[in-house]
Amino acid sequence: MESIPTIAIIGRPNVGKSSLMNRIVGYRHAIVDPTPGVTRDRNYAEANWNGRRFNVVDTGGLDPDDSQPLMKSIKQQVDFALKEANTIIFVCDGQAGLAPDDKQILNFLRRYWSQHPMYVVINKLDNANDETQLVEFYELGIDPLYPVSSVHGHGVADLLDEVVKDMPRNEVFEEEPERSKEKALERIAIVGKPNVGKSLLFNTLIGENRSIVDNVEGTTRDTILFKHVRGGKTYNFIDTAGLRRPDREKDDVEQYSVYRTLGTIKRTDLVILVMDASRGGITHQDKRIAGRIIDSGAGCIIVWNKWDISSHDEHFWAELIKSTREEFPLLAFAPMISTSAKTGLRVNKLFEMIDHVQATGRRRISPEILKTILYDAVTIQPPPTFKGHEIKMKALMQYDGPPVVFKLKCSEPKGVHFSYQRYLLNHIRQEETFEGWPLKLYVGN
Repeated sequence: MESIPTIAIIGRPNVGKSSLMNRIVGYRHAIVDPTPGVTRDRNYAEANWNGRRFNVVDTGGLDPDDSQPLMKSIKQQVDFALKEANTIIFVCDGQAGLAPDDKQILNFLRRYWSQHPMYVVINKLDNANDETQLVEFYELGIDPLYPVSSVHGHGVADLLDEVVKDMPRNEVFEEEPERSKEKALERIAIVGKPNVGKSLLFNTLIGENRSIVDNVEGTTRDTILFKHVRGGKTYNFIDTAGLRRPDREKDDVEQYSVYRTLGTIKRTDLVILVMDASRGGITHQDKRIAGRIIDSGAGCIIVWNKWDISSHDEHFWAELIKSTREEFPLLAFAPMISTSAKTGLRVNKLFEMIDHVQATGRRRISPEILKTILYDAVTIQPPPTFKGHEIKMKALMQYDGPPVVFKLKCSEPKGVHFSYQRYLLNHIRQEETFEGWPLKLYVGN
């Protein structure tokens, strides 16, 4: 993350931490649902208030008495967040009242509280001016308390005024500019069905336990963005929730997780499709996810993970490549690699592949060569006539990438059939394969 102050939001499950984060950052960044335990990993976003910029990190709900492996992972993520935080916001539920767990969590926070300021927020209070709702919370021994309603926004401005008052001011604060082409290229989404090793691969790529890893399907609920610097280059990796079959999307949280993942695929330029090599086969759900990638027009790298527990012979890999190409003919442009996120096998090679695909996405064919490609294609196979008229091909141009997009200027754009467009794109690929990227062609006057 950038070297600006970080605020960690802590509390037990379902006290409204994610709602408060969304209110602070000004948009729906974190999944919000009445179901306890929706947030599990650390969830970051950047915000600004009164000319101060800062990071906000939402954390999973703490249950001090829960000793299950998933809760242990959540506690570890909370501990990570607290170690990097400059300020702590401890959230309690004003509707439910003071709970024993609130007192235990406060005692847990005291070791961090001595180093950084902490603000105790009583959430879900529609009337922030009604002091009677705060009486029992004074048992915590903290004063002042900050009554808020994160859903309606009551009291949040007063809270933020206090939180940011000692932070450095940005004299000239500008809204984040629209992503440049190069920045857009660095957004790399890791997608796949549940339990194929996406979060472990994400953690291995960035070199830390950023996402919770568990054998239980559906551990990752939200999309997680992390900026990783390697060799002076920044990679914006995004871990996503696993995409199940439609008939297995059972609750609102999971359905919204799926929508977030599908939205991420649409907005991301490069997607890493992760599949399970230990099972050695392509499922219907793998095909469904591949279809989403194809529809998005994003670049793609195919990763067969869990190679450490699969067959290792060359014949197996050759058969896997063959079946992948047969099942995903529209992803023929996507390079393939086998990895083990658990052991780190070929993860460095995956970085090399990402660099190669990114560089390819920026590659441009010179206007002179594009002119020759169009001339040769039309000479070999002229376009069919349209309404009895000959279609005159005027020019072929390439836009700055990514993605890799060309424009064909002609006399009758509506007359250029899809099959002829594909024919032209095949001629372009004969000159430059653009490995990792689908080719798009727009037709106009």
